[in-house]
Amino acid sequence: MIKGVGIYIPPNRFTSEEVETMAGYEKHGVRHGMVKMITGCQTRHYVSEDEVSSDIASKAALRAMENAGIPPEEIDALLFCSVTQDFAEPATANVVADRLDIRNAYVFDVKNGCNGFLSGMDVADSLIRTGKARTAVVVSGEAISRWVRFDYKSREDLLTGSPVTLSLGDGGGAFILRGEETENKGILKTFFKSMPELWNNNVMWGGGTAFPRDPEKMYIPGTTKPLIDTQVAIADQYIAGMLEELGWRIEDVDFVASSQVAKWIVEKTREKMGVPVEKTSDTLVKWGNVASSNIPLAVYDGIEKGRIKQGSKVILIGGAVGFSSCVMAVQF
Repeated sequence: MIKGVGIYIPPNRFTSEEVETMAGYEKHGVRHGMVKMITGCQTRHYVSEDEVSSDIASKAALRAMENAGIPPEEIDALLFCSVTQDFAEPATANVVADRLDIRNAYVFDVKNGCNGFLSGMDVADSLIRTGKARTAVVVSGEAISRWVRFDYKSREDLLTGSPVTLSLGDGGGAFILRGEETENKGILKTFFKSMPELWNNNVMWGGGTAFPRDPEKMYIPGTTKPLIDTQVAIADQYIAGMLEELGWRIEDVDFVASSQVAKWIVEKTREKMGVPVEKTSDTLVKWGNVASSNIPLAVYDGIEKGRIKQGSKVILIGGAVGFSSCVMAVQF
């Protein structure tokens, strides 16, 4: 079951108009307001110059451990699950574990685009169910502003790529998962769907062996429409079946936390499911699209607002480049 939740948001806050100015909207003759209009994002937070992914993850994980009352020596596994990482090798999870003084754990990274956190939850749950771990930290730490382009060369490129990428923000989230003999608690059902034929959409080409040293490839392009259309269709297709298998009615669901690419996608998913707005989170508005951290941030927001409590039934919905989709049912 989920014993603790923690987040960390960097203090540097920027409005959508400020980041549009940084990206050269005036220079290219583009009016302000496009980012907010297309995505719904009003503000986002960026890391300081001396902050990296492991810093964000460590602070979020520490707060989750404190929230759960779990000391470092009781952690059996730590999974770092982010789009961004400190470096190519070794796993950033090692840095996080060192900073948290976690010395007796199975430590590794999980990469799956924006679904990294949900994939990490599924892997951690498997470790617990098979007896390979009792207590696991699943953590993300996104410093994705480092991959946002602010020097567009043309008006066309700016209009194509900037609305989605300028909604990206930095932040981290963490869950403490613990195996306990508690019926109908924790991760109850998961569904993952991968469509690898769609991999060539919104590719961040730089940093790998294809383009190891090309600085022009070190930016997220923001070309996500085919992925967005696919995600909405898949989530709608499988949620009803999962609820039926669990014996849940949609009225039984207390909260829905989903990926936060654009506000209209969250609203469309909510409307299709028949879930009232008070059972969802709009973290995109204040924190932006924080990649793998979106799910823990939305859950934390739900807890803070009193929408998620002990016994609450929660649906987690994720979509990621690659392409992968996830629907997960959790009871707190």
